[in-house]
Amino acid sequence: MSATANWIRTGIPGLSIDPDTLLAEVVDAEAARQAYSTANPVEKVMILVARGDVADAAELVTETRLVEPQNFPMRVVDADVVRANGDPHRAIDRLRNLLEEYKDLPHESVLQQQLGVLYYTVGDFHAAVTRFKRALDLRLEAGDEQFRIEISRRSLEAAQAKASPVR
Repeated sequence: MSATANWIRTGIPGLSIDPDTLLAEVVDAEAARQAYSTANPVEKVMILVARGDVADAAELVTETRLVEPQNFPMRVVDADVVRANGDPHRAIDRLRNLLEEYKDLPHESVLQQQLGVLYYTVGDFHAAVTRFKRALDLRLEAGDEQFRIEISRRSLEAAQAKASPVR
């Protein structure tokens, strides 16, 4: 069995989420390369970040946001680029500001999920549990795509395990 067999599917070929870090990584370089060639700009940023090409990801975010400054998905992945550049707390602030703008709107589940990931990466597992639970509830209510529901469910389980370690 592959070391990445239990990783969480992202919906982008070649990328999966490491269940220990909750960050996307390239698990199949060829599939990721092929996906990149036909991906939209947001997916390209996600692939670049997963490959560790953060400078290229930041450049693509900047180029896209110049043309479409209110592009919601790009605003979200922009925060992930900030995290990947080593400033997760600034990324959290950006997403919290976006959440004020999109609270109770269809995009809220995405923001709750991403905030959960950021809190998880900085070790605030209780905050991550709260965000993942909200994301999962919103995704279930909306009948979101199954892989997105699974991402939230598995993320919630990982955060709960870290928040309440077995003694």
